[in-house]
Amino acid sequence: MEGGSSREEEEAAAAAPNPFVHELQLTRLQKVKIYVLGVVLAPIRVALAFVVLFLIWPFALLQVVGLPDETLQEPFSGWRNTVSHGSVYLLSRLMFFLLGFMRIRVRGQRASRLEAPILVAAPHSTFFDPIILLPCDLPKVVSRTENLHVPVIGALLRFNQAILVSRHDPASRKKVVEEVKKRATSQGKWPQVLFFPEGTCSNKKALLKFKPGAFISGVPIQPVLIRYPNSLFLPVYQPSAEEEINPTLYANNVQKVMARALGIPATDCEFLGNLPVTVVGHLRVALEPRIWELGKALRRNRCLAGDIKCQPDSLSVCALGRLKPTDLAHRLGLACPEAVEELCIYFQQDSDGNMDSREVALALETLEGEHDPPALTSRAFETAHLHQPVSHI
Repeated sequence: MEGGSSREEEEAAAAAPNPFVHELQLTRLQKVKIYVLGVVLAPIRVALAFVVLFLIWPFALLQVVGLPDETLQEPFSGWRNTVSHGSVYLLSRLMFFLLGFMRIRVRGQRASRLEAPILVAAPHSTFFDPIILLPCDLPKVVSRTENLHVPVIGALLRFNQAILVSRHDPASRKKVVEEVKKRATSQGKWPQVLFFPEGTCSNKKALLKFKPGAFISGVPIQPVLIRYPNSLFLPVYQPSAEEEINPTLYANNVQKVMARALGIPATDCEFLGNLPVTVVGHLRVALEPRIWELGKALRRNRCLAGDIKCQPDSLSVCALGRLKPTDLAHRLGLACPEAVEELCIYFQQDSDGNMDSREVALALETLEGEHDPPALTSRAFETAHLHQPVSHI
């Protein structure tokens, strides 16, 4: 059963849509609603929400004002915490109500901080996703240090005792890891910490690759599914001995569990800096639509089952390295003309419909994943010299 499940997950990931592209198709009625309500109702909602946000500010300040640094490094308690936490919670719920979230439907049961010190929420698709903080009773979050200087937001982060990471400080990530471990292993002394492990927003059609930060401590975590208008608490995930020492494996396995519960594929797509990338073979490459779609087309036609060994020199049987569609069909074992035509559109073709065999071979070798990056680079240089005209002196 495990082998079958793994194969199904691989096929689902292969057929996954691009998670960074959102195709919005609106009916005429929906367009009318957007135009009318966007002009009439939206400004009123946003204005009222900002009024409530500024009302939250003094209660957030009440939590931290006048306290020494030593106290700020420990979990808050006492009357300040009771008043501030309750007020910020109620006003936050009012703010989301004014923005149109009349009800927050919750399925499942949130685990205690002893059962699951870490919460991971996905898919992250909109700036409204922080609404998940409410059914989780305002857990601690991870944020950028730069946000401390944003009015109101900075006060809320101090109230929350957020774990702060700086992109400009090389030692910051190490400090964050140590702080996460400290809170996760405090035996319930600290409130739960909430992570959005995808690290950025997607279109909800597939889960992005989870970053390992939430899983470094190796403690049990509780997955939280964000599916509007519901939030769903899944059972606590207990890591295996191997997952406890391998946060990447832990993250990948939790991603698959959440993807199955959502009914969407788990992908290797992620953001590195400001660049969306995916895994192609042994490479992390920029998520370029053509190679993404080519991989999907090949898998649909069962052309990447592991039994294809495409050598550039074997593909370049045509004159000057030109590859006919019929030659490509023969080497991939495709009998359906529509399947051949579907693959050929991803390559440059001359006036006769022929493709460059070197380009085809390198694309197939990359997608097969049998060569590591240095080997692929070497192959690219080798194929670049194939069919070069020989000069005679």
